[in-house]
Amino acid sequence: MKKVEMNPYMLIKGRISEILNLTPDVKLFKVRIDGIKDYLPGQFFMVSLWGAGEVPISVTSLPSDVLEFCIKKVGRVTGEIHNLEVGQYIYIRGPYGNGFPTDIANKRGILMIAGGIGISPLRPLIEWLIKYPKGRQIIFFYGSKTPKEILFLDDIERWRRNGIGVHLTVDMADKKWNGPVGLVTELLKSVNLNFEDAISYICGPPVMIKATVKELLSFSMPEERIVTTLEAHMKCGIGKCGHCYEGSKYICIDGPIFTYKEIVDYALSL
Repeated sequence: MKKVEMNPYMLIKGRISEILNLTPDVKLFKVRIDGIKDYLPGQFFMVSLWGAGEVPISVTSLPSDVLEFCIKKVGRVTGEIHNLEVGQYIYIRGPYGNGFPTDIANKRGILMIAGGIGISPLRPLIEWLIKYPKGRQIIFFYGSKTPKEILFLDDIERWRRNGIGVHLTVDMADKKWNGPVGLVTELLKSVNLNFEDAISYICGPPVMIKATVKELLSFSMPEERIVTTLEAHMKCGIGKCGHCYEGSKYICIDGPIFTYKEIVDYALSL
């Protein structure tokens, strides 16, 4: 996939065409946009609301005239965005950062590992792999706090029908849950995969990423094929403000997607 360069300073007005309540604190916003024709799974946009501020949000859909953003209510800006209704407007700029590398996945087993809202950046990557199949084995592990916090269940069932090996786990079960309970890393011990010749894509909270990388290294997965997202408090998205500078890397422009080999020698090493 080829990275597309856009004007990094241009604000583009987007009209909210649909809002889906995924959980009590997570909503999916579908935003109709003119002027953004392409981007890569894993890239992010700066999403802003006049009078509230601006936040970096990963896009969770493949390129089209409608961008999808999965937004968790965690602060003032996201709280104000959650108060918006269909027909109202937000502003975006981007896309920024790099996308998930797919060239190194050719003819390899693929392991997707998500925690919580970390499924959001991986969702368009999975859709891309389904759209352009190459006979690859794809396994998807997803951990959530509770069954009610599992996102995109309809998509997950469709991925299963498309041949993806889906494995879900939760930290705390309810009366209806009959699946695994525990850390997502526990699922790795039972997977039938040649780790030494596979590639992994990871997205989730830092503590999950750290534990997952450690587990994958113990299974002899090469550092250059452990691919993970990193998050930071960004202000500009283009390497100017310095808020996301770690070691010798800007997470906004050098990331937010890194191989473990790229970050192992720096202060942001997992």
